This record gives sequence, structure tokens and C-alpha cells, in this order.
Amino acid sequence: MDWFTLPDFSFIAQTPAASPKAATASEVELLKSQLQFVRDMNVAFLGFLAIVGGLLAWFFNKSLEDAKRLAREIVRQELLNHVTPLVQSESEYIMRSLKTEQVIGGTVVDYYLVAAGAEPKEYQLLKARGFLKVRFWNARKLPDKRLGSILVFDFVNSDVLSLPGLQDPDRAKQAEALQKRDALINEKIAEIIDRKLGFPILVIYTRPGTGRIAAIDQLLDTFPEIKYYTAANTPIALMGGVVDAAYVAFGDRNQSARN
Repeated sequence: MDWFTLPDFSFIAQTPAASPKAATASEVELLKSQLQFVRDMNVAFLGFLAIVGGLLAWFFNKSLEDAKRLAREIVRQELLNHVTPLVQSESEYIMRSLKTEQVIGGTVVDYYLVAAGAEPKEYQLLKARGFLKVRFWNARKLPDKRLGSILVFDFVNSDVLSLPGLQDPDRAKQAEALQKRDALINEKIAEIIDRKLGFPILVIYTRPGTGRIAAIDQLLDTFPEIKYYTAANTPIALMGGVVDAAYVAFGDRNQSARN
């Protein structure tokens, strides 16, 4: 076929015309949504053109110095709106962290294992936390110097409170064992309190699952010289309790200094 020869379109005439078919409801809805999308896009595009046109008009009518001033203002505003709050938040977090470490770094902790034994892992964890000092004592080596701000009584790493009667199904024997447990706790605490080496905050460390211990609940009545105390029954709770006690001791010292 020469380049100027018209092609044969006879096959079009040979194709039977499609019979008209009514559009389904779904097709109508699809068409409506497509038309709506096109309309929305046109509106958005026209709005964009209006903004761009306005900016171009502004730049053509203003000097370069005005444009620089506007750019500086935009940057400054963005810094105020977004960067400054982030910097402030991070700064406050750092200050809180520094304050925490300052309190911990100025606190002396005494750790008393109520039986004879070696330094337990909980003592090592506290020692590694960054306190000013963490001193270890046990039943064979009682404290012989003024106590620090916090005194831990460790009843977990010993068998002092392992009384068979606590698990006895007989209610009378169980009650007797509970009374004996309270007496043992008070006895061990008195061993240190009676030495009159200061008035630290007490942290009583007992095994989990032993229920409420009456001796601990009544601690301030039994030992009026004690001002503050807390209890813990897991290593994590012990660490948190000692840190919290350091804050209380810090606040108490500041309050006493002001008075």
C-alpha cells in the first residue's frame, strides 16, 4: 500500500453494532463518583493556581529585601512552632534526669541482710545504680557507724521467715506462724534501730506471695522513731522503692534546712 493510499475500513462496517444496554445502578454510581472526583480536582487545581498567582504577584511587586525578610520570618515561625517545643521538651527531660542522678548520687544506702550470708544480687544492683555509697551489713557484721538516708532490711535472701506453719491448713497453726513471723520481723528491725545510729527511711524487702504482713503495717506504731518506710517484694520493686526513698530523704533534708 502506498503511503497516500487510504486503508480499508470495510471491517468496521462488517462489525455488528452493539445493541443499547441500560446502565446498572453500580455503573451509574461509579460514573457519578468519577465526575465528582474530576470536579473536585478542577476546583483544587484552580485554587492552587490562585495561590501561585498571588505569590508571583507579590514577588513581582516587592523588593528582594522584602522577600528575604519574609523568608526569615517564615523560618523563625516554623522554629517557634515546631523545633522550639521539641528542644524545650528534651531540655526538661534532661533536667529531670540530671536531678534524679543528683539525688541518687548524694544518697547513702545501708543494706542489712537479716541473717549471716554473702552479698546478694540485689545489693550488687543497688551498688551499680550510682548511689553515693551502698554499705553491706549482715547478722555477723552489724552497722557500727551512723546510718545513711536509707536502710534496707533484706528478709528475702535468708530463711528467717521460712516458717512451715504459714502453709499449714490448720487455721490455728497458721495464725500462730503469722504471729511468730511478725515477732521475727520486729526483732530484726529492733537489732538495728536500738543501736541509735540515725533515723533512715526503711525499705522492708520480703518475698512475694506472703500477703500483707501486720508487722510492716504497724511499723510506725512499733517504732515511733521511724519517720518513713516502704515495702518491696521483688528486685524491681526494691530498686524503685530505694530510689523513691532517696527522693523523700532529699525533700526531708531540704525541709529541715528551711525550718
